[in-house]
Amino acid sequence: MPDPVRFDIVTSSRKALFYFLAKCNEYYRSGHDLTHYREIIARHRKATGLAELIDDPAFLRLLYETLELWNMNQKGARLTTLDRFRASLREHKDELRELYPYKLLTLQFTDFQTITPLLESVFCGLEGMKSRRRIVGVSKALHFLLPDLVMPIDGKFTLPGFYGCNVYQKTALAEFQEQYRDILFRSYQAVRRLNLTEADIDGKGWNTTAPKLIGNALIGLYKYFDHYTAEEFNELLLQLQD
Repeated sequence: MPDPVRFDIVTSSRKALFYFLAKCNEYYRSGHDLTHYREIIARHRKATGLAELIDDPAFLRLLYETLELWNMNQKGARLTTLDRFRASLREHKDELRELYPYKLLTLQFTDFQTITPLLESVFCGLEGMKSRRRIVGVSKALHFLLPDLVMPIDGKFTLPGFYGCNVYQKTALAEFQEQYRDILFRSYQAVRRLNLTEADIDGKGWNTTAPKLIGNALIGLYKYFDHYTAEEFNELLLQLQD
């Protein structure tokens, strides 16, 4: 069984969530990777719809460059060419447009019947990465395209935070069914349990959308350990109980 303790910690109370969100913004990186990302979110807020952004070469270049800044063209991770990435996005344009109105904050349980097959098709079919593993690179691209619905996933904070380790799967379908879909559903449950609303997204630093809040809190928890002892952390957990 996976070990979800870190996810459980950051979503155990509103007090815990916002404490670790603050730690993320205090200790996490704040260079061009943040400014490019915030520009992506700003473009979403100004756009009339996702089709406008997908058809905009400047936006797609910004998205591609941000993936590079988020380490998706380093070591074992390799992006496809920008032209192939652009063509693949247009192949999945209708599915992405159908997904775009859905938001984690307002998602209903019955919505999963609609969005799950759409997400599966895009996740498994989008040609964003040359490397076999998709969940990190594709999840980041999907967050840049659907920022209010899904979170970006990495192997350093997100996957260990949900499962206790940086889990690997052999196929894109297995990645979607075993991790990506599960992370979305558990995030949906956490949003409901914590009664999160738009008012909780203050827009400071990395706090841009509801899915990113949960991911940020996991980053903040791990960053906390870089500065405090285990004894101090245990004392903190007692203080963060509602």
